[in-house]
Amino acid sequence: MKKILLINGSIRKESFNQEILNYVSEKALEKGYTVDQVDYSEVPFFSQDIEFPTPNSVEKVRAKFENSDIVWIATPEYNGSVPGAFKNLLDWVSRPVVQGTFGAPEFVKGKTTVISGAAGRSQAALVLEELNGLLTRMGLNVLEERVGLALGEAFTTGKFILSYEQKEQINKVIEKL
Repeated sequence: MKKILLINGSIRKESFNQEILNYVSEKALEKGYTVDQVDYSEVPFFSQDIEFPTPNSVEKVRAKFENSDIVWIATPEYNGSVPGAFKNLLDWVSRPVVQGTFGAPEFVKGKTTVISGAAGRSQAALVLEELNGLLTRMGLNVLEERVGLALGEAFTTGKFILSYEQKEQINKVIEKL
């Protein structure tokens, strides 16, 4: 049974991108996958000064990452880029787990990864492009299929409700898995 790890690029409690992950979770469970989501709100800012021994909050995140077959990311676009807290998480995940070694850990290399996001008119295109390059350099296997969605009136209503068309876009990527 394949395990999907969900990661929200936003740590905001009412993140619009959580709606994407909730839908992915629902559909993945229907297909027999197991699903988990990482909470990285306690992960400290990366610094080589605290890299070893690795903070417990980082160990927990790495363990979830290591025990997954697929990673599905849904992220907002902050100034056309990756949110800072999320970038920090990726920096921690990509660092060696044994002092004195170099390069990304083996559990990162080749991990199948889906990138998605909801933003304004850009449909998260800028962050998805940047994230594709970053994750590829980390050694992840990023699928070509991406899910970029426009938030529409979510900015004024405070609620992001996936349309039928947006759900279908997500469904197509789930089928690829």
